[in-house]
Amino acid sequence: MLRSAPEGRRYPKWVGVVILPAGFLLVALACLFPPAAIDAQEPEPVPVRAPLHGVVYDALTGAAVPGAAVYLEHESYGVLADSLGTFRFEDVGVGFQVIASIQFGYEEAAARIEVSEAGAFIEIELIPQPILLDGVTAVVENITTMERRLRSRRRSAAYQTRAFDQERLLRSASSTALEFLERETRYYPVPCPAGAGVFGVGSQMSANISSRCIIRRCRVISPSEFIHEIPAFGGLEELDNYPT
Repeated sequence: MLRSAPEGRRYPKWVGVVILPAGFLLVALACLFPPAAIDAQEPEPVPVRAPLHGVVYDALTGAAVPGAAVYLEHESYGVLADSLGTFRFEDVGVGFQVIASIQFGYEEAAARIEVSEAGAFIEIELIPQPILLDGVTAVVENITTMERRLRSRRRSAAYQTRAFDQERLLRSASSTALEFLERETRYYPVPCPAGAGVFGVGSQMSANISSRCIIRRCRVISPSEFIHEIPAFGGLEELDNYPT
C-alpha cells in the first residue's frame, strides 16, 4: 500500500521542479537581451559637406592666374585653377578651413575661411615675385621639353604605358610619388634578386641600390625611373622622397 506524502512536503518538491528552472530562464533571457536604452543608441551624425569654389587672380594687375594649385589643410587633395583662374571643390567639410594657393612666380598665400552648409565662394590674390619671373620662363620651357621627351619615350615603349598629369597627382590622397604609384598601378613589389639593381636583371653589380623590384611577364625586373629627365639611381625608394 502506497503512502501519500503530506501536503506540506509535496508542495515544496513541486515548486522546486517548476519555479527554479523558470527563474533561471528569466535570468538567462535578461542576459541575452540588454535594456532597451542600450539598443536605442542614436547613430553618429554624418559630417555635413558642401561645395567650395572661387577664383585666383594677380594682386597687382587683377588678371586671372591659371594653373594655380589650390589645396585645403584639412583635406587630402587639391585642385588646379582653370584658364580663367577659377577652381572648385565639390565636397569639403563645413566649418573653418585653412586654404592655400601657390603658383610659379608668386608668393604662396594662405588664409582661414569658413564654409557654410550652403557652400562658399572665395577670392585668392597672389602677390607676384618679380625676381622669379625670368626663372619662371625658363622653367616653363624646360617643362615643355620634358613633356615632349616623355611623349617620345612612351611612343617608343614596346608595351602599354600609362601617364598621369599634374592635376591627377594633385587630386590624389597619396603623400608621396611612390605611394601614388602603388595605389594607381597596383603593382606588387618583390625583393630584388642578386644582380637586379638599377641596371636591371643581369647586372654585374655586387649589391642592389634598390631593394624593390616588380614582376612583369613572369620575370622579376628592376624598373627604370626618371625624375626631371634624370635617371633615379636610388630605384623605387627614391620616389618616396617626392611629395605629390
